[in-house]
Amino acid sequence: MDELEILAILKQLEPKLQSVLFQTSNDCREDLEQDLKERIIKIIKNNINLEVPGFFDFIGEERMQDYSGVLTRC
Repeated sequence: MDELEILAILKQLEPKLQSVLFQTSNDCREDLEQDLKERIIKIIKNNINLEVPGFFDFIGEERMQDYSGVLTRC
């Protein structure tokens, strides 16, 4: 994920960030904003997985066998 995509995500989260920041005192807002944005960026970089599993991969082959009888009756 490049910087422009991360900035786009931060821009989308800006209204929520501002609402959270208004709940704090004025002298702490700037530091809190910087800390929140830093944490968001770390989470984005560490947790983005571009290969999303399909439905059957997600629930697993074994569970699919358990539900195979139910699915055929529908």
